[in-house]
Amino acid sequence: MNIKAFTDKVLLPDRRDVLRVHLYFKLIQHGIKPFENDINIMLELYIFGGYRNSEEQGKFIDICMEKKFKKSRQSVRNTLSKYVGMHVFRKPRNKVLFLSEEFIPKVNCDKLVLQHVISHAK
Repeated sequence: MNIKAFTDKVLLPDRRDVLRVHLYFKLIQHGIKPFENDINIMLELYIFGGYRNSEEQGKFIDICMEKKFKKSRQSVRNTLSKYVGMHVFRKPRNKVLFLSEEFIPKVNCDKLVLQHVISHAK
């Protein structure tokens, strides 16, 4: 068996980009191939801190609409439901939703460094 490994350092413009790369890797690892706007919604929910009631849910959906992630409020809700079914989001009860820590753990910091070891199975 021949194994080749290489290292590289990548500096991304901001924290959101680092989180986006990590989230994309985790989704692919779980066999999920997301659309770009779906990742935007997931990251926005993570940064928003999830929501705990209908008022926060409305604010979150308003943010998604302002940023033009989807064309309607219903499409945002449909995207959220889609990924609840895939266990990307935790939904303990109605009007409560968070990004699963399995995909991005909660971190509160100024600088974020990710160190991944990525390989293929076949």
